[in-house]
Amino acid sequence: MDQEQVRIKEDLSGLLAGDVLCDDLFLQLYASDASVYEIRPLAVVRPRNIGDVTACVQYAAEHKIPIHPRGAGTGLAGESLGDGIVVDFSRYMNRIGTVTKHTATVQPGVVHAALNTQLAKQGRLFGPDPAMSSVTTMGSVLAIDASGSHFLKYGSARRYVRSLRVVLADGNVVDLSREPLIRNADPQPRRRELVEQVAAVLHRDADKIRQAVRTSQLDRSGYQLHDLLSDDTVDMARLFAGSEGTLGLITEATLATEPVPTARGVVLLLFDRLADAAHAVMDVRQESISACDLIDRRHLSLARENDVRFDLLIPPETETVLLVEVQGDSSIDVLHRLEAILDRVKSSKHPPIGARMMTDAEDVEIYWELARKVVPTLYRLKGTSRPLPFIEDVAISPEQLPGFFNHLFEILRRHSVTASIFAHAGHGQLHIRPLLDLASRADVEDMERIAREVYDEVLRRGGTISGEHGDGLSRSQFVPQQAGPLYETFREIKQIFDPEGILNPGKFV
Repeated sequence: MDQEQVRIKEDLSGLLAGDVLCDDLFLQLYASDASVYEIRPLAVVRPRNIGDVTACVQYAAEHKIPIHPRGAGTGLAGESLGDGIVVDFSRYMNRIGTVTKHTATVQPGVVHAALNTQLAKQGRLFGPDPAMSSVTTMGSVLAIDASGSHFLKYGSARRYVRSLRVVLADGNVVDLSREPLIRNADPQPRRRELVEQVAAVLHRDADKIRQAVRTSQLDRSGYQLHDLLSDDTVDMARLFAGSEGTLGLITEATLATEPVPTARGVVLLLFDRLADAAHAVMDVRQESISACDLIDRRHLSLARENDVRFDLLIPPETETVLLVEVQGDSSIDVLHRLEAILDRVKSSKHPPIGARMMTDAEDVEIYWELARKVVPTLYRLKGTSRPLPFIEDVAISPEQLPGFFNHLFEILRRHSVTASIFAHAGHGQLHIRPLLDLASRADVEDMERIAREVYDEVLRRGGTISGEHGDGLSRSQFVPQQAGPLYETFREIKQIFDPEGILNPGKFV
């Protein structure tokens, strides 16, 4: 430890009940996440309660040290990395609080899957379903406004935020929800100040905000301002959904829940050309579906190699599959709707070469394992080139998928690069991972060139550079290109909450 780290450890250890870690091993563990980045922090704090968070933020503000909130480190854009103090909520602040018929209150370190296990006892669930549910924490789900395969049914996290308890950059604690615009005697004066400042910006820049809305069904780039203001309220809690810890640290959240579906079924549509699968998406969408994921040849080959069930289910000539889910009031209802999807696709101009249909609950879960294991199986690829997550989060309108794929493959060919592709195709969300070698200077330089060309094409089509994984370090430099004039509004929102710029700096603005 250097002298600054010794001072930080001594100072904070006297202020906090939680852990203050500055030794080399812990700092190295927190220097990386699931992205391509590595930044060694000054210290790691694992708070036990909101008092610890407040004391840590006040200390950081006094000494001008950046704060980087973190959950399980599953972020793909480097959104929790930085050279200041990392605040890890997963160790201690992981309790589920009050659960009512329609809501659940959680601390930020609660694991997504653990919450849904608890809610299932009451026949409820938290709908948005990030891929790494078994480790991803709810603070992170809110911080990046996570969604997942079932966006068509459940949307993203912001839809479910009812209220938040937040520690601001100055150490003040405020409770945020849908706040009235009418001036009143607010018991939290700092909250009233924030409400008035944010509302003033939203009113003034209403035209810019409206003009900046993308044609893609989802958009996670920058602060999402389009749905915050009504005639008499501003939804301050929703503003924090997707803010990546740049406006304040969430210490508690009350979230709406949904009923567990009565019945589910899936149909696996097999194609010998990715283009045919892309065209079939719009046929599938003519029926009422809850999910439609596209899985490419590379993922399928790895799945067949590592699980005999998929080797039997998916013939080797399959280039791409669409995994389509339907939810309904009964298994009969679900079966009829799956049959309608299959009939429609078979009679289309781009029919599948085969199909597998399941309505049994256990069998449905087996098929969903194919999608959930996409990322873990990629790490089994041999060789020095790895599938890297740096353009893995673009989204466009689903009807543009065939044309976009043509341009994407042309970009990859120009750079002599191949890529793995997994997509929530039903809502146009693409997870593209070019295979590159980070030990190669040429490949590293190619990363930015590929990103710029792909993002140019995405933005030309009215899409977004970030659909559900956040901007983080990967995409913040491209935010001005997408946001245009609205970028200055983002800067002003950031200034309102964090004038000294200590909260996760380098993200968004």
